[in-house]
Amino acid sequence: MKTPKAIILTVVYLILLIVAAPGISFLKPSLLRTEKARSEFRDDYGPFFERVARAAADLHRAQRPVAQALGGFQPIFRVRQSWHLYRDGPSTIRRMEVRVDGEPVYRTLDPALRWSEDIFRNRRIRPMAETLVKKPRAKNRAGLGRYIVDRARADFPDAEVVEIRSLWARRGQEATTHHRMIASAPSWTLEDVRR
Repeated sequence: MKTPKAIILTVVYLILLIVAAPGISFLKPSLLRTEKARSEFRDDYGPFFERVARAAADLHRAQRPVAQALGGFQPIFRVRQSWHLYRDGPSTIRRMEVRVDGEPVYRTLDPALRWSEDIFRNRRIRPMAETLVKKPRAKNRAGLGRYIVDRARADFPDAEVVEIRSLWARRGQEATTHHRMIASAPSWTLEDVRR
């Protein structure tokens, strides 16, 4: 009974190793495919690391079709694992910015602009603020927007315009306004504005 159990466990471990491929699943399939790319890599890192990277890239290219064929059980048992989950962080960085009369008073994670930060970063409110920034037509945008406008009017009684901006940026680039909402005196009705 020990031999069949050992064989079955070995096969299961091999399948899991092939499907998961820890450490190489983040490699691009096109890595070091051309001689030019290999020589540039060799010049930068040396021949030993070029051989190691090439072997890893070749293994990953061979692993992908096998992993797709064998990995069909993962969604059924909910055991799918992405080994590079926290490797690079989000590709798009999104921030909420609140402006009163054109002056920014709050921006997500900005130490200089912290108006009502304790509310926006609260664990119950933060998901709503993140959704408002992520989705231009989020269902909660009107309610959260009205709350922000009411609070800004209370804290800045002379305010004429309150603007809620969704700032998007790629890492290392300048943030731009993706969508925004504006409310102005005297009606203080929120209007959606694209860009």
